[in-house]
Amino acid sequence: MKNYKNILAAFLLVLSVSSCKKQLEIDPKQNIDANVALNNTADVQNALIGAYTFLATGDLYGTNLVFLPDLYASDDYLTWRGSFTTYRNIASKAIVSNNADVTRTWITAYSTINTANIVLSALNVVSDANTKSVIEGKALFIRGIMHFELVRLYALPYDASGTNTNLGVPIITKAVKTIDNVTNSVARNTVAEVYTAVENDLKSAITKLATVDDQYAAKAFLARVYLQEGKYALARDMANDIITNSPYHLITNSLEAPFRTKNSSEGIFEIKQNEQSNAGTSNDGLATFYASYQNATGGDVGRADALVNTTFYDSFETGDKRQTEMIYDGTGARTGLFTKKWYSFYDNIPVCRITEQYLIRAECNFRLGTSIGATPASDINTLRTRAGLGDVVPTLAIILNEREKELDYEGFRLHDYKRTKRSIGTFAYNDPKLVFPIPDREINVNKALVQNPGY
Repeated sequence: MKNYKNILAAFLLVLSVSSCKKQLEIDPKQNIDANVALNNTADVQNALIGAYTFLATGDLYGTNLVFLPDLYASDDYLTWRGSFTTYRNIASKAIVSNNADVTRTWITAYSTINTANIVLSALNVVSDANTKSVIEGKALFIRGIMHFELVRLYALPYDASGTNTNLGVPIITKAVKTIDNVTNSVARNTVAEVYTAVENDLKSAITKLATVDDQYAAKAFLARVYLQEGKYALARDMANDIITNSPYHLITNSLEAPFRTKNSSEGIFEIKQNEQSNAGTSNDGLATFYASYQNATGGDVGRADALVNTTFYDSFETGDKRQTEMIYDGTGARTGLFTKKWYSFYDNIPVCRITEQYLIRAECNFRLGTSIGATPASDINTLRTRAGLGDVVPTLAIILNEREKELDYEGFRLHDYKRTKRSIGTFAYNDPKLVFPIPDREINVNKALVQNPGY
């Protein structure tokens, strides 16, 4: 599931979103009846490509779904120095309900869900059974991961020991094909209901997808979902399956390679970027905000808005290659410390890496007192050896610290702190200030939506 071209879909959704967050458009641009647009297999496949196109935008994995969770959890971790007010307010926990980045991520995530639903509603025009199954699996995968990302950002965290009856986000499974299909009375489902829907979509997707790449992309997300829910046995077993049976493996001789090499052996699910099609090089794109160096002609690469916080930098052990090789001194728009993970505008974005699966298996085995696939010590020390460090006898704190160092600036910080009930600065893990508002424009047009506390 690595190589989805960023080309325009064959049809336009009822809701269109501009790629530039400073010029957010929320009005319909075009009303095309999908019943007419999707007449054959090629039409449905093109629509599915459109859904993957949304995933690659700056609104979603091209920037915000990776960047915002770390920016939101920025205390002693990431320092924002940029001029964009929307990002500055997220970093400082001073968000208002019409924040443009909060709004565009919500809109495009639901636009992507709607595209997936339209694909699912048009499966009857696909005659070949195998092709139909694959298309259905991919659409379910997309719908599942989008609901998952939304509920983690716009609702209080899942509590493994609670009922999770607090408000989540709307579960949308019906396609909006024309203006006549739009309803203004869609309520929020509970957090528990959303996670159940996510699980069901991903489990169903796994059974329908044909290729190894596709199946393991869905499994990698499902392992992530299980871990977020505290379903440690399920997360452990899924991670073990991926480590043991998938074609993906650690690159032992280079920490940087998974981020510079397209479709590397570590990249279970990558968002394709290239010179012709990418999330952005000036107002969007991970390298836009994270990079600070001069290219071969002396030009600055990146805005250098997101710096590695010195407290976090100093928390690495002496000799850790994840510090010495993956963090560098900026020489471009700003000086300071910067991560080398998001270094080029045109590198693929690895959303799921095999590294995460080692960390999931280690943590879950430790919590459960088991050694399925490997001992927690074996998994953690495998990663530490690659980082140039000696072996340790792991505790939960050591495992979580290894996870933080291995997956830094990949969008995990906020979600990991919430699920492990750790405070972020002065904010408790379940503080409403660590939950995005439902966008104001949604509340205004949909009276069934209830706003999050404090907005």
